[in-house]
Amino acid sequence: MNLEITDKAIEWFKDELEFGDNQALRFFVRYGGEFQLKQGFSPAFTVEPLSSSEIGFKDVKNDIPFFIDEKDLWYFEGNDLVIDINDNGEIKYEVKTSR
Repeated sequence: MNLEITDKAIEWFKDELEFGDNQALRFFVRYGGEFQLKQGFSPAFTVEPLSSSEIGFKDVKNDIPFFIDEKDLWYFEGNDLVIDINDNGEIKYEVKTSR
């Protein structure tokens, strides 16, 4: 499992969300949604303190830490996910395929 965030997406997160001290971008699983790695569920995000969770995956890109809780890893496991910006200027998720 890998979570890759493009530079354009990081800039979008910085522009649209407020990050305080010791806060990070948390990706989690929600019911429903358009993009579904596993039927019936989709990824979502929020800004939370790093200390608020039992972290299962963590990385940093352009000084923005991001993570997935241990309890949500089941959804992302077995997939390499790319988070980018679509033509409408919104966040999009894509499964990265190996060539």
